[in-house]
Amino acid sequence: MAKTSRIMAFWDSFQNSSEYKIINNYPQWLVQETVQYFDKMMAKIYPGSFRTWNEDKLLDVLYAMFDQAAADADSDTEQIFWISFDIISELLRYLADTNKIGINKRNLEEMFVEFQEYTDADDPDEEIKEMYTGELRHVSTDSWLPEWKEYIAVNIERYTREWVDAYAESSDWHSRPNGIDKAFISMILSNLAKWAYDDYRKTPKSWTKTAITGVMTGQFVSDLSTEPESYKLIAPALSHFLTYIAKQGWLNEKRASDYKRFIAAAVPDMIQLSRDQDNFSPLKLIAMKMHEDGVDITDEKAVQAYITKVNQNGGIDSLYDDYEADDSTLDMPTEEVREITKHPEQLRRLAEIYDPDPEQNYLNSDHLPEFENRRWRKKTAIAVHAQGVQAGLRLWLNRQDYKLPKNWNAVRVVQNVSAFVDLHYAQALLKPTEWPVPSFRDFGEWARSKQSGEHLAATNQLIPSLLAELTDDGTLTREQGKQLTAAFFGKAIPKSSKLKKVKGKVISLKQARKLLKNKKHH
Repeated sequence: MAKTSRIMAFWDSFQNSSEYKIINNYPQWLVQETVQYFDKMMAKIYPGSFRTWNEDKLLDVLYAMFDQAAADADSDTEQIFWISFDIISELLRYLADTNKIGINKRNLEEMFVEFQEYTDADDPDEEIKEMYTGELRHVSTDSWLPEWKEYIAVNIERYTREWVDAYAESSDWHSRPNGIDKAFISMILSNLAKWAYDDYRKTPKSWTKTAITGVMTGQFVSDLSTEPESYKLIAPALSHFLTYIAKQGWLNEKRASDYKRFIAAAVPDMIQLSRDQDNFSPLKLIAMKMHEDGVDITDEKAVQAYITKVNQNGGIDSLYDDYEADDSTLDMPTEEVREITKHPEQLRRLAEIYDPDPEQNYLNSDHLPEFENRRWRKKTAIAVHAQGVQAGLRLWLNRQDYKLPKNWNAVRVVQNVSAFVDLHYAQALLKPTEWPVPSFRDFGEWARSKQSGEHLAATNQLIPSLLAELTDDGTLTREQGKQLTAAFFGKAIPKSSKLKKVKGKVISLKQARKLLKNKKHH
């Protein structure tokens, strides 16, 4: 090997660190080569001492490495990148812990979250817990997010309030868009900052597209107490404000420009969603209804009397004007009901109502933690489960087009389809779009050996119908649908018209069960 990297001066100490223990399953030579390569790459792009390694420089190099791997046609390259990232991230944690680089551990962890958002467009799943900072806060506790810190939340609230005060007293204030007052910009900014931190752990100085879009099309719709026409003022209000704080040097101009783009891009969806009260939280809905009915929300007795009246008349559900699905709705294959399947947002809401496992017990079932270049992720498991519920609903609502087991109702169809989809992700870490032929061949063999009579007949009807529905929906290609169906029945697989490169090795359900069984004994 050529000249030894300067990082090797810390090699012995790093090898004895707690961070190294996390990656000691990788060969020592691989870890050495990886850390030396990263050091040389940093030195080439950003010459200088380790103390110059800050968030911006580290992210630039990590982004460059990821983009290079993503552009490579070789499917192994992406797997190699994530192995390298595992090693590099522990190296950086060690260097931050020993104060050798220009970023502390807390900011480093926030940087890793930003990088993960860059490489994975999925929003984080949410678990709700209550926190107090002078108000009730619902904070995401997803395991991969940094710990929520009250002092950070309080600090965000303090300096964003100071920003608005300075803005309102500046000469820029007089050129603000029409219809915007201090109370409005303060309300919009404080809520955006609060929810971006609570749900994404992003501060105003590190917002991402995911955080901004998630808040604007999420809590701004469900929880923001504002008039419908005011939604059109959000983008111009924030854009003018961001220009001001960037001029003051309180926010990097590039970030301010990016934020404006993200906000503008989220506005159409936000406005569209805000027109449908099915997207409103119960608190927002009842506040709107009180306003419409002339209730003084500052009068505690009047508010309590109104809530008592609502509860006597059927509770919050009685306030919704639009349809509310029930079992009879699903049992009526009318054109109106079938039309739901063509509208993703309506189907999503209906799927939430008919989710057979709202407690998310499927997350606690046995699953592979990782295999080859695939890793089990909670948020992916939740997304796949939702996909399974929606597929089951589409199958039932369009049941005149497919063969379903005799006497099965909507609940049973949705339960079985979602359980089947969950199983493939838990035991093979595969989404429906990634389902391979070996898995369906194994499943078909298992069904024929373990089931008989009505049970086998039901399986033989449900699985091909599900594959046909996923094909018609566009989740599977026609070729995939035909090949998986043939594999399930143990028939010859139709030849592929075009070879498709598969990332990593394909694992069958049989292999997955064996791996899970072995893991339990370790």
